[in-house]
Amino acid sequence: MCGIAGILSLERRDISRDLKRMLVAIKHRGPDGSGIVINDKFNYGNLESLVFPRGNIGIGHNRLGIIGRGLQPIPNENKELWIVHNGEIYNHKSVKKNLSNHVFMTDIDSEVILHAYEEGRLDLLDGDYAFAIYNSGKEEIVVVRDAIGIRPVFYCFDGSLFVFASERKAFRNICNRAIRLLPGHKITASYDGVIVERFDDIPFNKNKYRDLDRAENDLLKALEESVEKRLYPSLGVLFSGGIDSSIIAKLASEHDCELKLITVGLEESIDLLRARKVASLLGLDLEEYVIKKEDVFEVFAKVIRIIDEPDPIKAMIGIPIYVAAKLAREIGLKVILAGQGADELFGGYMKYLNEKDLERRLMYDIINLHKVNLERDDHCTMSNSVELRLPYLDRDVIKVATRIPITFKIKKGVRKWILRRIGKRIGLPTESIQADKKAIQYGTRVAYILKKTAKKMGKDLKTLALDIFKGDN
Repeated sequence: MCGIAGILSLERRDISRDLKRMLVAIKHRGPDGSGIVINDKFNYGNLESLVFPRGNIGIGHNRLGIIGRGLQPIPNENKELWIVHNGEIYNHKSVKKNLSNHVFMTDIDSEVILHAYEEGRLDLLDGDYAFAIYNSGKEEIVVVRDAIGIRPVFYCFDGSLFVFASERKAFRNICNRAIRLLPGHKITASYDGVIVERFDDIPFNKNKYRDLDRAENDLLKALEESVEKRLYPSLGVLFSGGIDSSIIAKLASEHDCELKLITVGLEESIDLLRARKVASLLGLDLEEYVIKKEDVFEVFAKVIRIIDEPDPIKAMIGIPIYVAAKLAREIGLKVILAGQGADELFGGYMKYLNEKDLERRLMYDIINLHKVNLERDDHCTMSNSVELRLPYLDRDVIKVATRIPITFKIKKGVRKWILRRIGKRIGLPTESIQADKKAIQYGTRVAYILKKTAKKMGKDLKTLALDIFKGDN
């Protein structure tokens, strides 16, 4: 996980100062070193002392070291193409074996993207990514986002200036309106203009299972493989004790890694109490962050600024995610897993019970996960320099999940029914298997405290969030 940014001036003005300003704005995404290439000049090192040569086109990178060593941008053999990448390629070793006639300069997973791009084989990649390739020969920048949109990337084009970055805050005082690059799309910026086009799709599967046992077996296998490929020597799991996070925790615990479950909430909140009990029954280490009532508003304000949106619901949900990532970093973790996507794939929300065309609604919610949840969660974790990995949003898990009929997902009013069967199969305690879905802002009690706070201030939450965003609080 990292922060990426770049600029192309169609008027051929110097972009060096603005590119540095952008990288400084998203320094939190990559504290382990920075690099830039502007025209044909490149430098690496600490961002504070990095020399930015003058030029009219360039890309930059702040690195959070997870896989391999070395800084980006990474060039190809003749230094015509350069890549900056945010995310992880989980099958980078096997991809490397399938790419011919290349000399790899690093052991970083990002380098396989560059050579796969050269060979027109981006289809080989299994991972989460937003990346940019600068072609110095063509004087163009190509920016690509994965089909699900797990990693964020935004851009702005005003006719004379093209700008892209991992977060909107990087655009301030440079370009007025940051637009998200949609998942599965790429944008090509050159002196001829800007072209946006689709290159990949979410792997929905309409061929439904008829046999429950086969569906359950395939799903469990996909989840096992998804968790395994996302493991890291020291690993955290965002944990509420519910079915989604408990499945991830149990599957991760079967491997040789230092595993910590991380739970947050106000004292006596449902999530905190259940997490303690389930973690104890599973025999897994639990790290707690008990949020104080008097701190909730302060963190709410901080999260609004982190996510670059005055959305009170997103900010409320972001509070426990931000606090959990903060705790993870404090105990030395760089990577955490979470259950994001399980509700949309398996019918976890109460609203789904009354949906007439639930199949279509689930597809709609999965397609829109990037702007509803994923960008917020990325910003909240990366503000603490922690990488978030999401096993339920693995391509193979999605392929299996979308083959599962609604009757296996919701049965007699029980949501995520097939996941609960898997939970029982792998030995989860009853407290986890039967846990009812409660939105994280309620399970942790932060919503209750914020509503009381807003009422005391004589405002509704929407107005309060907007005031904070504008700087009035």
